[in-house]
Order: sequence, then C-alpha cells, then structure tokens
Amino acid sequence: MASWEKHKIEKLKIHYRQFNKPSDQIVKDKDLLEKFTEWFNAKFTPDEEFTPKEVANQLFKLRKSGKLPRLRS
Repeated sequence: MASWEKHKIEKLKIHYRQFNKPSDQIVKDKDLLEKFTEWFNAKFTPDEEFTPKEVANQLFKLRKSGKLPRLRS
C-alpha cells in the first residue's frame, strides 16, 4: 500500500485537472479509473504504485472535503 504524502496529493490534484474528467465519472467507470491510475503512477509516482481503489478513495476524500479543483466544461 502506497502512502498519500502531501506532495503526492498535490500531484494527484494536478493530474486530475489535466485528465479533465469529473471525479464521479472517473470513480464510477472501471476502465476510466484504471486509465487515470496508470497515467498517474507512470507520470507522478514511478517509484511506487497506487491501486485504482486507493486512487478512487483519495479522489472521494478530496471531493468531499472540497479540495479537488472544479473542472470547467
């Protein structure tokens, strides 16, 4: 299990903004969540791997706490 240090959470928020899909859509679509997670791991955390479940849980926490950036369509 990878750890969510502050700098990794910030990288997740950056990745979320670049991915440009709402968190609800990412979490509900297994294929989209896997793609999001693979890209995040490859680009931002090559030294450790987060699972799709870990990423989904962190996205959910950030969304509920109002810490995910709003996406504009």
